[in-house]
Amino acid sequence: MKAKDSRLMAVLVILAVVVGGFGSFMFLNDNDSSELSVTGMVVDSQTGELVAPWSNTLVNYKVLTVDKFTGANVIATLKVYEAQPTDWMNPRGDFDEAVEYTAYTSADGEALINREMPGTYFVVAETTGYNTEFFTIVIPDGSNRGDISDYQSNPDAIPAEFALLGTTSDEDFAFALVNASSKTVKDTILLTIGENTEFRGWKVIVNDEEGFSTDTDGNGDYDEGISMMKITVGTQSYTIFDPNKGIDLFDSNDEYTFELSDVVADEGDLVIKVEITADTSDSVGANDEAWGEGEGVLSYIKIYDAESNLFSTVDVTA
Repeated sequence: MKAKDSRLMAVLVILAVVVGGFGSFMFLNDNDSSELSVTGMVVDSQTGELVAPWSNTLVNYKVLTVDKFTGANVIATLKVYEAQPTDWMNPRGDFDEAVEYTAYTSADGEALINREMPGTYFVVAETTGYNTEFFTIVIPDGSNRGDISDYQSNPDAIPAEFALLGTTSDEDFAFALVNASSKTVKDTILLTIGENTEFRGWKVIVNDEEGFSTDTDGNGDYDEGISMMKITVGTQSYTIFDPNKGIDLFDSNDEYTFELSDVVADEGDLVIKVEITADTSDSVGANDEAWGEGEGVLSYIKIYDAESNLFSTVDVTA
């Protein structure tokens, strides 16, 4: 009798353990299911970790490439980087190392990004005749997004607007001088940006074409009678030459370069202002210490756009 009771007790203990273990399993499984349903996560089959449902999947994404002003489709090359490239936001940078990016080409105003997994990517968008564009995209990981096949057929999209490189008609300064006077003369011109184009500035180079920053005989009066020159382009303004204040910014090539950050759309004008203090004369002679009409170009103002193209050359003459 005792042996039977002992066997019965053993069976009951085993059943209790099995039932208890099953209950614990169900409890844990219910918790996992609850967590998954709330976060939209799934269990990675290899690591057993919770991950986003599309984490290890190539996920589609669209970039719509259009003209900023006309809305017309633009054919562009998109260089998609996983890490921010070294020359990010610099259109003059080096983006030719193909191993660093995946290239896509748009057609009919669309580029389908379909070789990337979820995450944030850096895009350099280039096309001939247009300003280079920089932007980021975020390819979704599927969290709370539903079935991926539905998404892949109608993926997220971002518009990328392209602006044609700015164009303009050159204008020049032609100062009317008063004989035998010594005063400051000022003038302003406007460079009108071509319709449906956008000028993005990079730099300005001002030169001393006539040698006016040279005092050949060392008497304190400079060869062309100029004692001050101030240049303004857009919002950037610099006194380049004013020897009475110890200012002579020209380098060994008789040039001075400054950065330009203006962006002017098609309805805008790029303002250029020149201010000069000079002794003037009717006579025209080399090293005569006076600025005379007909002496030629005193200075060139060369303006370059962000893509390193020469946008305009402005002459300063009398």
